[in-house]
Amino acid sequence: MNRGSVFGARLALRRLVRQPRFSVPVALTLALGIGATAAVFAVVNGVLIRPLAYPEANRLVAVGHTASHVDLPMTGVSLGTADYYRAHNRAFEDIGVYVEHVGTLTDLDQPEPVRWAFATPSVFTVLRPAVTLGRLIRPGDYEPGVVGVVHGALISHDLWVRRYGADPGLVGRTVELDRQPYPVVGVLEPGFHFPHAETDAWLAFGWAPRYATKAGLGSLWASAVARLKPGVSFAEARQDLQRLVHSLPGAFPDVTQTQLEAMGLRGAVVPLKEAIIGDVGVALLLLLAAGGFLLLITWANAANLSLVRAEGLRHEGAVAHALGATDRHLLRGFLSEGVLLSAVGGAVGCALASAAIQVHFGFAPEEIPRLREVGVDVAVLAVIFGLSLASAGLLAGVSFLSARRRGDLAGTLAGAVGRMTGGRRQQVVRSLLVVGQVAFALALLIGSALMAQSFWRLRHVRLGFDPEGAITFRLPVHPPSGSRNYYHATARIHQEVLERLRAIPGVEAAEAASTSGFPVTPVPSFYNVRLAVADRAADSSREWPYAELSFATPGYFRAMGIPLLKGRTFRWEDTGRESHGVILSTSVARALFDREDPIGRQVRWARPSTDPDYTVVGVAGDVPSDRIQDGPTKVLYFPNMYPPKADTITGVVHNYIPDDEFYVLRTHLPPMSLTSAIRRIVREVDPKLLITQIGTLETLVDVSMARARLTMVLLLVAAATALGLAVTGIYGVLSYAVSRRTAELGVRIALGARPAAVVRMVVRQGVQLTLAGIGLGVVGAVVLTGYLRALLYEVSPTDPVAFAAMAALLFAVALAASYVPARRAAKVDPMTALRSE
Repeated sequence: MNRGSVFGARLALRRLVRQPRFSVPVALTLALGIGATAAVFAVVNGVLIRPLAYPEANRLVAVGHTASHVDLPMTGVSLGTADYYRAHNRAFEDIGVYVEHVGTLTDLDQPEPVRWAFATPSVFTVLRPAVTLGRLIRPGDYEPGVVGVVHGALISHDLWVRRYGADPGLVGRTVELDRQPYPVVGVLEPGFHFPHAETDAWLAFGWAPRYATKAGLGSLWASAVARLKPGVSFAEARQDLQRLVHSLPGAFPDVTQTQLEAMGLRGAVVPLKEAIIGDVGVALLLLLAAGGFLLLITWANAANLSLVRAEGLRHEGAVAHALGATDRHLLRGFLSEGVLLSAVGGAVGCALASAAIQVHFGFAPEEIPRLREVGVDVAVLAVIFGLSLASAGLLAGVSFLSARRRGDLAGTLAGAVGRMTGGRRQQVVRSLLVVGQVAFALALLIGSALMAQSFWRLRHVRLGFDPEGAITFRLPVHPPSGSRNYYHATARIHQEVLERLRAIPGVEAAEAASTSGFPVTPVPSFYNVRLAVADRAADSSREWPYAELSFATPGYFRAMGIPLLKGRTFRWEDTGRESHGVILSTSVARALFDREDPIGRQVRWARPSTDPDYTVVGVAGDVPSDRIQDGPTKVLYFPNMYPPKADTITGVVHNYIPDDEFYVLRTHLPPMSLTSAIRRIVREVDPKLLITQIGTLETLVDVSMARARLTMVLLLVAAATALGLAVTGIYGVLSYAVSRRTAELGVRIALGARPAAVVRMVVRQGVQLTLAGIGLGVVGAVVLTGYLRALLYEVSPTDPVAFAAMAALLFAVALAASYVPARRAAKVDPMTALRSE
């Protein structure tokens, strides 16, 4: 940097220090705008834009099915369809199949929860990870079967370092997962986790051809990932998979064309990143648009303040030109100021964005897909630098173009022009900029108000259970090796745990169910069947409903606060072969029996089955499953009791094994105060048992609304920032205008103008700008909120209350921002004002 540049920077800094009414609002505006925009970009970049960390990740897809005529989601593949698609497709290089699990590492003194997956060797052929030690799994690492004997396991680099101290001798030894030993054949490269960021172990998985002789469309329980062949598009892959779906009736004996049409079954090929992100992508794109609004408001605000201030510098520019300065010298001075202001705004904005990112915007990393990958990386720093540079250029350009206007040099030097507020064109430009800020701010305020109202309704929806005063946790149980009857060994452990938990002082109820999702989903959503009324099952014209299967202890409904609307809860005799008792949720009871009384009636599977008919003993209230906003789920509850009346559970309770139970404890004490007692009891029953996901039932409700909360929170932050920027703009423009009109206002007061009239004059200017911005903002809000329709819950995107309330809020805040400089204008001392000129 040469001496002239250093001198110019010093002069610019000195001038900014002498004019805090200009420099402070501009720096604050840039900091808020750049910080908020950078934070939004960091989220969008980390979740949506950044490619997955796999070679040629743009060719990776998730493969499965959709069934438009089925109430419940059916998204996976079966063994039969997986084999068939892999052998006959024309679009994929390979297809890998995997099944996710949560278990416990029990090989060291301290058990540790672990997320793991059964995975075919082709999963790693598709994803192409490298290994740090050993090798990848291969077909010889498993015994062919649905869940066969495993001879090979992979672990993540993180787990290898964290639990096994990066021991290079681990390969070839065994790790113990859920009490079963598995030989480790390899350690994967750092950073590889699939299908979730928490997945740390993979067991070899495969099956013999005889296990895939049926399509098994009622058991689409596995997930699949594939790699497209070079040059194959997503659309072509979908068409090819749909071709194979249409050919299923000719390839499998258990599929008919009528069945396909009745299900509305279609093949699904989704980019892997899109499958991982899910519906959060819509919200993030909306937030990116909000970030663009914030950036426009920021620049409009900064430009407006620069316009007002530049008029005051016109006299200074005229003097500089008279002394021989060129436009280049003026531009350099303004550019130095712009760089200084943008540097401060960018630095503070970077700190604000970094703080928001470090706390994950108040969310747990597992609540939002890929949130762990969000950070202040090179891309975010580049955006901050680019926004700061653009802001510097904007400030310099606006100031230079306004201050360089020569006009009547003699008049300017005489002060005839300098005392006024500038020409009509400059006033119009400033007014339009303020109107634009107010309009953008109102659109964001209305959008955030609609999301807040939607979230409030979601929080106060009738859940069908009582989330207060309950603590929940999961307990995976795997009996020691050699247990003769797996069901009885597992159920006996749960029974002992329940009896001890009920003895804890302050515990009013302790119950369990087998769940994998939101409070009452007992098994993954793919585990569902069509139910029929037993004495009407032959009626093929009926569209029998699907229901999810649940397994609950007799007191589970009372502990959860789920009302029993008809009949009773489970009894011991309901576990017998002759009249096995079940409880229906209200929605499935209505779908099966309409208004008839279902108590004592029998239901069965709509498909052919050797399982017995089930007697309805009760009807429970509806509860949501995966997402509250999706409404109630049709559920068929089986008794979860030990010991059962039947000698064996197979063929009575649908081959159910209680190896992962969801516990709920109702208490009048602070729920989390029971944590230590619960952990102690579980350790006493078996030191190798480990509870997971312990927390309150209220927390589960919050987690189920995490994505809706993300949209609301970030929109609220954007709206609050926009409101602050708009108010800063109105206040800054009026305040600086008042300071430039000191002489004019002094003359007005000296000629008899009352202070109240001066206040009204200044406030009127702010009110006019605000009303114009509100009118334009309402139109913009109608367009913006149209994109919110899919995210809102029981709220109209054109809700008049939200529109009116936010317009009133913005008007009131803008009025207050106008009043402060107006009061200062009314206190101008005429003699002091004229003497200063």
